[in-house]
Amino acid sequence: MFEHCEVTIGIPVYRSEDYIGKTMESVLCQTFPDIEFLIVDDCGGDGSMQVIRNLQQTHPRGDAIRILTNNRNQGVSYSRNRIISEAQGRFIYFLDSDDLIEPDTIQKLYDAAIIHQSQVACAAYDIVNSNSSESPRIYRQASMVFEGADALASYAYKYNKVFQVSACNALIDLSFLRQTGIRFINAAYWEDMAFTTELVTKVSRAVLIPDVTYHYVRRSGSLSNYQGREDISKREVMANVSVLDYLKTFCKTVSCNPYLPDLCFNLEMNSFYTACHILRKRHHIMPRFTTQEMRQILRHPFPLSSILRFPHKRTSNLVFWFLGIVPTFLFVPLLWILGKIKRAV
Repeated sequence: MFEHCEVTIGIPVYRSEDYIGKTMESVLCQTFPDIEFLIVDDCGGDGSMQVIRNLQQTHPRGDAIRILTNNRNQGVSYSRNRIISEAQGRFIYFLDSDDLIEPDTIQKLYDAAIIHQSQVACAAYDIVNSNSSESPRIYRQASMVFEGADALASYAYKYNKVFQVSACNALIDLSFLRQTGIRFINAAYWEDMAFTTELVTKVSRAVLIPDVTYHYVRRSGSLSNYQGREDISKREVMANVSVLDYLKTFCKTVSCNPYLPDLCFNLEMNSFYTACHILRKRHHIMPRFTTQEMRQILRHPFPLSSILRFPHKRTSNLVFWFLGIVPTFLFVPLLWILGKIKRAV
């Protein structure tokens, strides 16, 4: 029987046999002592879970490993939601089964959360290309503390290029998370984007620290990195578009908040880059996208009359609104020109 602990590290596992050993090594060597390692077996059918069960039996912290098994393959969102429901920790920390964390990751985030009485504590991370010798790309922000209902969301949406929080690099107060009712949506891709976009709107106390605590390992050919592949299914791209559509609908629930123009702009920028990827890879995506379908991706969540009342980011949002309604014969040339300017095509 697992009793209450201070931190739950939740890891959904699906076909990670080649990586899960190193991932588990990085979590089991955490300097923070009071951790539950909650593993969800998402029925990958490979040797991933045998690696974990061996550690459960042989590692000094093996008795802190708890395994949940889905009745069939359900996907990462279902597995993470199950972790939220069944975690025993005061705080929860999500980790992907092929990524790595520093030995003092939990200690640093926990200390920051306790000192500042934060609902969420986030740190910096880097992206490592597994098949490249290039230096990791670091995403770091200054040390900051946020207090107030809109403080974190306003910063997150205004400085989107700096603040790139992932669901996998935040220590979250579990009771707060459960009270908000926020869960991972049933999406094949970009479920992190939907989760964190909604989460920051609920946070009233947060802390950011500049330490790199998480190493996101990017593997060529992975489903989450379809832009680098030659053969791309339209279904994969539309899975991303569905998340953008979901968040554009979510915008309407926060239409009175001061960060709305920034949130809309960020979603439209994601829509713009998605459309540019389609344009650039149009001969590799099957079946083909029509011009009308590409234009629909840039549909703005608000009408012209609402955008004209935005207190800031009005012009930027108007540009995207116009792209979403421009005649089809003009759309591709305009997208191509803007994509060239932004180096996206």
